Amino acid sequence: MQISIAWWNTSLSPLGEQRATDEQKKIALDVVRYLTCDLNVDCLALGEVTLQDLNFFLNTLNLTNYAAYDGTVKEGRLQFDTGALYRTDSLHLVNNKTLIPSKNGHSFKLANRLDFIVTDLNIYLHLFISHWPSRLACDKNNPDRHFLGMKLREAVQAVNEESGLTAYTVLLGDYNDEPFDSSLAEHLLAVRDRRLVRKRPELLYNPFWRHLGEPQPYVKDCDTQSCGGSCFHKGGTETQWRTFDQIIFSSPFLGGYGIHLNEKFSHILRLESFLPHVLKTTEIFDHFPVISVIETEG
Repeated sequence: MQISIAWWNTSLSPLGEQRATDEQKKIALDVVRYLTCDLNVDCLALGEVTLQDLNFFLNTLNLTNYAAYDGTVKEGRLQFDTGALYRTDSLHLVNNKTLIPSKNGHSFKLANRLDFIVTDLNIYLHLFISHWPSRLACDKNNPDRHFLGMKLREAVQAVNEESGLTAYTVLLGDYNDEPFDSSLAEHLLAVRDRRLVRKRPELLYNPFWRHLGEPQPYVKDCDTQSCGGSCFHKGGTETQWRTFDQIIFSSPFLGGYGIHLNEKFSHILRLESFLPHVLKTTEIFDHFPVISVIETEG
């Protein structure tokens, strides 16, 4: 049995403000159609959406085997813009909560926590969906980014304490940080060393370390369009591509028993038909989807 999990920052409605034209909504619909109707992903987490966007996808695509999780919570001046579409035949949502830590009187959008039961296995699967502040609002060296990493680390540990063991936990989203940045590598402890994760189960494994930079080696006279990450920054100077979109796994997915990460399916979905919209300076889109697969033995 396989369970596929995907994330896409749609760019449709940042901070709950719908900005997409009808044509842009159709483009986004094609991406969601591919993920749900063609790939049949079990859980598709989405960023920069409203409840109206989620219902638009469900109803227009007639996704009768999916349900929507609306994470677009407004808490004071904070506006979450995340949600998910999940298959009701494979995942049963038993609990959810919105995580809003505070520091010095300032609140932060940390994550939406979703607790699923994998239907055929009767195993709990915990998801944390995040959309952290942009680099414009909070630069890469801002201590607030370190705070977010530490608080998400604490949230993962809280799941383990509730479970009495190291739980099956998946973290995904647009962190506006790359795998090597301190918030993720040092404070969340999402590392690239599988051997070390098996030895120290408090660590998390981030397969998107291997998706930094160019996916193919340079070959003379090759006309293939270069896509060196998940997010295209049209005004970038030292690089226009960043791997901000990631899916991260707790240590039980690396051996032991039960369900495992099949890392060959962890990648950035560089959709050829969607690429021109990402590169076009007048479009709103700047992110590719990312996907991973977990599966049972045998």
